[in-house]
Amino acid sequence: MNATELRALLEEDLSWRIGELRHLRNSLLGDLDRDDWPASALRAILVMQYAHLEGFARYAFTLYVDAINSRSLPADVLQTGLFASACIPEFDAVRLGPGNDQESEHGRLTRRAQDQVAFVEKVRSLHKLPLQLDAKHAVAMDMNFGRDVLRRTLFRLAIPEDKVRKSYYESVEFVRRTRNDISHGSRKEKIPLGEFESNVKQCEQFMNDLAALITAAVQGEWYMITPSATAETN
Repeated sequence: MNATELRALLEEDLSWRIGELRHLRNSLLGDLDRDDWPASALRAILVMQYAHLEGFARYAFTLYVDAINSRSLPADVLQTGLFASACIPEFDAVRLGPGNDQESEHGRLTRRAQDQVAFVEKVRSLHKLPLQLDAKHAVAMDMNFGRDVLRRTLFRLAIPEDKVRKSYYESVEFVRRTRNDISHGSRKEKIPLGEFESNVKQCEQFMNDLAALITAAVQGEWYMITPSATAETN
């Protein structure tokens, strides 16, 4: 997958998400005066907005993984973070185990030894074959998609932090916090219209910025230790 193909897929996905959000807004708010916008409608729009933001982020990062996998590159030319991401299941097996409280001491010791061997076997295989990332693990969002999950995902995918503006973290955290407040029942009152509009704007801006970032990462081959001569610099 090249950068042009990736950008087209991102724009197609972003277009329908933003279109759906605007359709929802028009359906719930219609021709009402701003002062008459129902609090329940504003909350519904903001919760749906967060769902699309997280969904688009997952999709964008998954496409980035697909673009890397499509190159079938050996591990030794890729950034170390990607090598580590390919070992996430093995890391978890060694660190967490099966989570079975009924496991006997004898069984636990044997299982730990087996997990350690499986980890070494995985590392050996990564040196022999083209590295293939599993997006299910590399792009896992096992908690609310906010500042920390975004930073972890960027680190796992070897996207340099100096390529990411501070506004990325501020926008995603603002949208996440508002969604959580609504879900936890602490925003039963009407949300100030200025805050509502700011939330909508920052959500759309984050998704557009993320699409540009992922495209630049593929164009510039940020995933490689030494990008090729044809890579575009940013």
